[in-house]
Amino acid sequence: MVEVNHQYELLKKRLLIKFVVIVIGSLFISAMVYLLQYQIQKSNVTLLQDNTLLAAHNTLSRELGDVRKVVKLLVADDILKQSDDSALLEQQVQTHFVNFGLAAENISQIRWLDSQGQERYRVNFKAGQAELVPKQQLQNKSSRYYFTEGMEYSKGDVYITPIDLNVERGAVVTPHEPTLRASYRTISDSFILNGLIVVNFDLSKTLQQIKSLSTMQAQIQLINGEGYWLLHPQKDKEWGFMREKSMLTLGNEDSQLWQVITQLPKSQDLIASHSHATSFLKMTLGNNSANGANDIIVLVKADDSVQNEIVLWSFFIAFACAVSLISISGLYLKRSYRDQRQIIKARAHLEHEQQELLAANTKLQRYIKQQHQLQGELIEAQRLSSLGLMVAGVAHEMNTPLGGAAISLSNAQLINQQLKDKIDQGFTKQFLESSVEKVTDNLRLSQVNLEKAIDHVKSFKEMAHDRSNDQYISFNIEKVINDLLLGLKSRFKASKVSIETKIDVKEDIIGRPGVISQVIESLIVNAISHAFDELDNKLIQLHVYLNQQGELCISVSDNGCGIDDSLRSNLFDPFVTTSRNHGHTGLGLYLVHEWVTSVLNGKIQLVAKEDLPEGIATQFKITLPGLKKNKIS
Repeated sequence: MVEVNHQYELLKKRLLIKFVVIVIGSLFISAMVYLLQYQIQKSNVTLLQDNTLLAAHNTLSRELGDVRKVVKLLVADDILKQSDDSALLEQQVQTHFVNFGLAAENISQIRWLDSQGQERYRVNFKAGQAELVPKQQLQNKSSRYYFTEGMEYSKGDVYITPIDLNVERGAVVTPHEPTLRASYRTISDSFILNGLIVVNFDLSKTLQQIKSLSTMQAQIQLINGEGYWLLHPQKDKEWGFMREKSMLTLGNEDSQLWQVITQLPKSQDLIASHSHATSFLKMTLGNNSANGANDIIVLVKADDSVQNEIVLWSFFIAFACAVSLISISGLYLKRSYRDQRQIIKARAHLEHEQQELLAANTKLQRYIKQQHQLQGELIEAQRLSSLGLMVAGVAHEMNTPLGGAAISLSNAQLINQQLKDKIDQGFTKQFLESSVEKVTDNLRLSQVNLEKAIDHVKSFKEMAHDRSNDQYISFNIEKVINDLLLGLKSRFKASKVSIETKIDVKEDIIGRPGVISQVIESLIVNAISHAFDELDNKLIQLHVYLNQQGELCISVSDNGCGIDDSLRSNLFDPFVTTSRNHGHTGLGLYLVHEWVTSVLNGKIQLVAKEDLPEGIATQFKITLPGLKKNKIS
């Protein structure tokens, strides 16, 4: 007992040291989990920002590309290049502008200015409607930057202005209409008017589409080359340069970030990051300028609360990991301590339990051997039992021919006695001839009945010999089945069951006819015993054929009540029966399965309900492989 207590104390000390080491390791692992989780969250935010940035950049780039295509398509029409400057031509130009503007939903205005900046044609578009501006309302735009810069731009290319708000008669249109102007220089050598075609594109839908990409982790901002916001989560910071609020710039809000952006080269087309919460990409509207006025910066920034959420979430995961590791380790050590105590206590009893286990194992082996012996005896008893049933059937079938022969011989003796009695008294020739004829007929009937009895005995003898012979022999399956059905004829009559046979195998085959006969008999008897209740037309079908692989196939079907779904999965298990109260043991189909699989090396299956032919409730299918055909010459 003292030794046991000493072992307990040593066990406690070892486990305490392990617990301290585990706590230190858990804290270290938790710190690593915090860093890893923080990096994962940070990477997820960065990846989301990059994807959002690319989506916004692609949307804006696609819009700019469409602008160039639309303007070039507008000026490519031959109507603008005719030399005849007539009222009809003017109407055709206006019609061309109207039709073109209505076809492009983002065009808000098409104008054609002469070389002095005076509007010669102007069509306004709004809500799918076109408005032709009368000549008296046409304005002179010579002072506007887009006219002066557009006139100086190279011929044959599209000039795109920076994005601003639409201005009419010196005032910003409200509600705000973000506008992108694209112009094309026309010269009198190729066009009817020397001047500038200016197309205003309404970017309201484009900016709204870009804004819809924003999330808390990736809030999109659009900034022009001077640092003013075109798009911002806070709407009051937008369009500062149009609202004369020069302080509303990124440079004033975050000078360090603005310095990084302005230092990027003009060719920069890759995503750049200023911090873990900000990514940006610089692009140009297509008209490079020295001061970067035509630049557009697409900036994606996380909300201020995102960083705090990342830190808190990472700390929570790390804390939960530490608590889980320490708790699990504590429970493990507690259980380990308890188990070690039990091991110490159980060690003294281990040898005794091993001896008991050895004795039990020896006893179990003896029981298993006895079970195998009983199983073999049971199979043999079943074979003898079925053979006894066949004897009874054959005996019943022999009663008829033997009884007929006995009656015929009795009649012949009676006629013979009558003939003897007439010898002393005398008889006529006619009486003699009649008596001889009757004796001859009765002897012939006796001979016929005795021959039938001899055939029955011969069939039974062959069947009994086949069932006692376990060797592979050549036999005719049709004859084996006919002999079997002859023995079962009385069972069919008593049960009012009819049987239909279809034997497609006419040649001799190599196999074990006795076992095959036993299997078929068991399936037929099983159907007679279980398949039918009060059915009037009781039918069993037996079909024998060879499949494409040369295997012998035997199917036994009936039109009875079928097999319950609950029994189908374990139908071939021993002691499974629905008629135990009628004296059935549930070993019939189990023995059939053993004969087919173990003795004949075949397989047996219960055909699924959905695969059964019409009018059939149950069907067993047996397949016996490797049977060679022996053709009869």
